[in-house]
Amino acid sequence: MRALPWPALLLLLAGVYFAAGKLCLRLALVNPSATPVWVPTGIALASLLWFGSSAWPAILAGAFLVNVTTAGTVATSLGVAAGNTLEAVAGAYLVKRFANGMGAFERAPDIFKFALLAGILSTTLSATIGVASLALGGVIPRAGLGLAWLTWWLGDVGGCLVVAPLLILWTDGSTRRWTRAQALEAIALLLCMVAVGQLVFGYALPWRLRFPLTFLCIPPLIWVAFRFDPRTAATAVLVLASLAVAWTVGVGRTVEKTLLNEALVMLPVFLGVSAVTTLTLSALVAEQRRREETIRSTSERLHEAMTELEAFGHSISHDLRSPIGAMLNYATIIEQDYGGRLEGEGVRLLGRIRASGEAAVQLLDQLVRFVWVEREGDQREHVDMSALAREAFAELMVGSENPDQVEFHVSELPAANGSPALLLRVFRNLLSNSVKYTRGREDRRISVTGIASGPENTYVVTDNGSGFDPQLAGLLYEPFRRLGTARDSEGSGLGLAIVAKIVRRHGGRVWAESDGVSGARFCFTLPPERNGT
Repeated sequence: MRALPWPALLLLLAGVYFAAGKLCLRLALVNPSATPVWVPTGIALASLLWFGSSAWPAILAGAFLVNVTTAGTVATSLGVAAGNTLEAVAGAYLVKRFANGMGAFERAPDIFKFALLAGILSTTLSATIGVASLALGGVIPRAGLGLAWLTWWLGDVGGCLVVAPLLILWTDGSTRRWTRAQALEAIALLLCMVAVGQLVFGYALPWRLRFPLTFLCIPPLIWVAFRFDPRTAATAVLVLASLAVAWTVGVGRTVEKTLLNEALVMLPVFLGVSAVTTLTLSALVAEQRRREETIRSTSERLHEAMTELEAFGHSISHDLRSPIGAMLNYATIIEQDYGGRLEGEGVRLLGRIRASGEAAVQLLDQLVRFVWVEREGDQREHVDMSALAREAFAELMVGSENPDQVEFHVSELPAANGSPALLLRVFRNLLSNSVKYTRGREDRRISVTGIASGPENTYVVTDNGSGFDPQLAGLLYEPFRRLGTARDSEGSGLGLAIVAKIVRRHGGRVWAESDGVSGARFCFTLPPERNGT
């Protein structure tokens, strides 16, 4: 439309305003210039939002022609036209300034601002100036000022809240295509609205029984708000408004004019509230869909990044094993072929080389296990936690010089639902940690206890080792954290991090307790086993 020359565009806009105004004035029952249905308000507001406030002459010309060809004089028609124009200019300014302009129907707060500023406040300008102009010109008697003003204002409110959203949403530049299923659903929705409209506003019921049933129009509007986009929701509101007005006028021909006017005056109230409610719900649903799409897209990118990172980790682990393995092999060759020539310092340094190489291999193994937690499937099954703890300890004691030195006890643990391989790794890491830090004790004691307590099962690995600084309790499960210094602590610092990762993946929690002297307690929780799992 902007391809038209500016004068032609203004002329076209004035013509559309004039045609819509003349059509709506056919419903003027109280006064020839005051109608309860005034579509031009929505047309004018949308036009000024599209083309800017410089399009106001078209509104002024269209409004003047509508009124001068209906009733009153040139002076009263100019007054009414000025009120209509000022209403549109003020409404457009307020919407642009406070309600996000053409994007007013993307968010619920902006919709409420639009309804308040453009739908309720700015429309009072047209009603007040228009009625005052006609009253001064003698067109409206003093006794009818109140009813004329209310009729005028409600008509403008309805036009603003029903027509403007439709025009704005259908000209936002976006393109949408329905699927076959959506098209069939839209047809079913239209038929439902026609049926409900006929029941509430048509000939199906007596005149006085119809309006208490207007709430029946709400379910189809909620349907369209949740199942379609805001553009379709605005269209549905206009369809309902058209049916309501047409059938009310058709049926109202058989009743008194005052009753028909009362019905038409109340229609903008019902339609305005329905429009705001439907558009708000639709905006909330659309916003939720955008949020879900953003989360889905971000999740996909994160999954791709994690996959690449895992592949990179495996590649690094594989590539580093070769030079480290070569270093250990050379250390073995030196020890075998030249060990007799080495003195005390040389033997010590060779031992340090071997220990450093073995520590590097251990670190790579832990890194692979850390990544393996993500690669392990999510299939869950019944897990006997007591048997799992005993199995993990037995594996740790294989090859141990003095396995009988450790007093190990496992109580009856509540069963869990999870991955046996991952939960076995939890016990391996925790028990390995306890075995390591009880070395040097005359009576090494390690126990595994558990309790089922409501929404979660709690498992505790307790030892009488050296313990740790209680101030470090919140840091122990972070990667590369150790209980002691790097010099006197074995391991890579990933064992407890792997435990935390596995437990959290199962929906549980981890924490540790110690007084720094008499051992430590490493605790974790898991959701209880569900019946039938």
